[in-house]
Amino acid sequence: MSLVKTDSHDFGVIEFYECYAIGKIHQDTIVNSEIAKTILSSIKDHYGKRPMVYISDREFGHGVDLSVYKLIDHKKIVGIAIVSSHKEEIIITASAEQALYGGSFCVFNTLDSAVSWAKSFIESDEELPCD
Repeated sequence: MSLVKTDSHDFGVIEFYECYAIGKIHQDTIVNSEIAKTILSSIKDHYGKRPMVYISDREFGHGVDLSVYKLIDHKKIVGIAIVSSHKEEIIITASAEQALYGGSFCVFNTLDSAVSWAKSFIESDEELPCD
């Protein structure tokens, strides 16, 4: 799967692929409503009405204001994956986030695992290749 586009922001980078995006947010950043709206706007601009999966790469640690989950349309962002090798820290945060999100939600140790899940998830949901 090849990178289609990259959006750089003050808070980090969003990498866009055919059916998923990877958010790499700078360490110690809190994803608040303003940042979330910027991310969601970039996703809408790139994918339009096509369903996609958002992968949150949290290897370097950033926080999320839980109120941002009310901004997410789970019919467009059909899955969210959190990636971190810091399993103990992430489990607590992820369980709180998962409770607020209406789509599929998964936590992974590696980015490769999250990407495989995203691709298989979209392919099984849409019966279209995710290339």
